[in-house]
Amino acid sequence: MPSAPLVVVNPAAGGGRAGRLVPWIRERLAQRTDVDLRVTSAAGDAEALAAEAVARGRERVVAVGGDGTVQEVLNGLLAADGPVELGILPVGTGNDLARSLGLPADPAEAWTVALGHATSPLDVAHATNGSGRRRWFASAGGIGFDAQVAAAMATRRGWQAGKAGYLLTTLSELRRFENCRVRLTVGDEVLEGSVLLVAFANGEYYGGGMRIAPGARTDDGRLDICVVGDISRLTAIRQLPNVYRGTHIRHRAVSMHAGPTLSIEGAETTRVHLDGEPFGTLPLLVVLQAGLVRVAVR
Repeated sequence: MPSAPLVVVNPAAGGGRAGRLVPWIRERLAQRTDVDLRVTSAAGDAEALAAEAVARGRERVVAVGGDGTVQEVLNGLLAADGPVELGILPVGTGNDLARSLGLPADPAEAWTVALGHATSPLDVAHATNGSGRRRWFASAGGIGFDAQVAAAMATRRGWQAGKAGYLLTTLSELRRFENCRVRLTVGDEVLEGSVLLVAFANGEYYGGGMRIAPGARTDDGRLDICVVGDISRLTAIRQLPNVYRGTHIRHRAVSMHAGPTLSIEGAETTRVHLDGEPFGTLPLLVVLQAGLVRVAVR
């Protein structure tokens, strides 16, 4: 186990579920004087705390929250040089990276894993958007329709920020979304055409349990890319349940691709998201770095 780990809690994650775990975490840290606990109060706090932890010689930071919290911690970890390890206590809304890693959903089990000895290499990707903003992520992202939904979800609060709200927002945005024309370069492969969305994933899951990339691994050195072509709104609604099962890839308008790099060009108004968080607009460049971080696993 690395020395002096830091536990970072985003109390807003999971509709406040993470915040309600703070007393429970404090009880478990009563006999662990080597472990520090910090609770965030604003966006960006987790990233700053993780960066400070690495600068002070800590080797592991445990993110208590969802995929957004993990992304913040990851960016903080990678802001400084040196060996870094990530622990995850998945209590957010989506928890897609934890699901792809096979981490336990039960907080007590996940806590043991997050502070345990076993680790595995984790691929992470570096994204640059049309305005030049750069960001690390380890789960998934996309452009087009799912990014439109992510932008709408960013303003949701309460139950609307949960799974029911996500479904309603998806149906609402589908009525107004127009398919977009893009040019993709995946490694040496070039594709061009009109699409509903393009999703790029490091693991199998995104969007709160959708199996967008069946069989994808978080340590295989490549991004898995799902291209959903020029389908109608009605077809998209009919295919939605299949995305959770991973059987959407059988549809003739869906194609799967893989590679260590991805670039997407298109209209500058086409939205991008990373781990469900809005990330500006096109063009987009994504470069995967194999095994850059180690993650606590069971």
